[in-house]
Amino acid sequence: MTNEMLSPLFDAGLPYLTPLTTAIVVLIIALLLIAILSTAGYFPVLLSITSYTPVIARIKAKGVPFIENEQVMGLLQSGSLPDCINRLKTAGYLRNIPPECNSDQVEEEVLALWYEEVTLMRSESPQDAWEFFDAYLFFQELAKIKRILRFVHQHQIKSFSENPVLWPDGFTYDLAIKVSNSQTVSECVRIMQDTRYGIPLMNALPAYEKEHLLFYLEHALDCLGYDEISRQTSKVTSYLASPYRDFFSILADIQNVKTLIRFKHTGRDPGSAPVCLLPGGLEIPQWRLVQLNEMMSVPDIVRQLSGTRFEPVLTPLIRKYPSPDSMVSFDLALDKLELDIVSRLSLDYYHTGGPLLWYLIAKEFELRNIRVILSGLSEGFSAEMITRMLVLTGGEA
Repeated sequence: MTNEMLSPLFDAGLPYLTPLTTAIVVLIIALLLIAILSTAGYFPVLLSITSYTPVIARIKAKGVPFIENEQVMGLLQSGSLPDCINRLKTAGYLRNIPPECNSDQVEEEVLALWYEEVTLMRSESPQDAWEFFDAYLFFQELAKIKRILRFVHQHQIKSFSENPVLWPDGFTYDLAIKVSNSQTVSECVRIMQDTRYGIPLMNALPAYEKEHLLFYLEHALDCLGYDEISRQTSKVTSYLASPYRDFFSILADIQNVKTLIRFKHTGRDPGSAPVCLLPGGLEIPQWRLVQLNEMMSVPDIVRQLSGTRFEPVLTPLIRKYPSPDSMVSFDLALDKLELDIVSRLSLDYYHTGGPLLWYLIAKEFELRNIRVILSGLSEGFSAEMITRMLVLTGGEA
């Protein structure tokens, strides 16, 4: 049959097309079709990897200099606060603040820089990952709410309505005026109860009113932010989701350990701790969180973390516990652990979201370092004291 079908070709002047060569050509075409069909599912993955390449190249070229020990020491050797700010401006930071600035101006600029950076990363990332970055941008709005609550707590809120840059998403001028005129944190929270932040703040308000600690309100906002990240991460396309899901699990574990240590250190009611814990941890499942919450002291919690990545980081600290700066030491140790874990995550998922997640965390710590350095210099703190408050890589100061 094959010869009969191909006989017109031979008659048309193609004597070189023999039955053998025809069979070989047909076999090659069949193998190519099989290969294409078998790998068709990988094409979106390959395209997605390619779409990550430009943003990964940009953040690698830009770097995060002010989490590096050597770069930070250069800032701390500045002769004055204006000199430090000029060095930062030369490096491309804080372009919109004057040489003589206060801590509020620095905080506002740092918040704006962080929002700008995350927005840029979102625009350069594959569309499949946009939901995650939208959720992470939500943390910037939460930071504004925390700032409002802190100002009300300190009775420094009056100028809030005059600066729309400080207004969280959804705030109107009328709402800003009411917040500016609030006399207490409780009044401020009730004014905001119809916003998207209202329900978690109202739920945490009784605990705040009992102890007058902003911790409960801030933690409620953190849980709202982490819940948004978890929800949006679940929407990332399955073959791209692994780095984002692992990232959330890391955040959940670290946040839960921080919460349990704070509760135990301050002697708060263990019964209220579970509502402040996040689901979805990778290394510390829910049943183990319940077990840790039953421990009698901070050292007991740390001992129960034996065999986890938390043990080598926290064990040296309990030898000096308790001390006036215990909580600061625990928080900073866990922050440094977070940066280290996400650094390894970036290598595991180097060709997709890993480097972006590392840059996200590293940039957040860098901007916080800058704020701490400038605030410390303005208060006349020593370089040694400031350094203890920083999250750094590249060796000890």
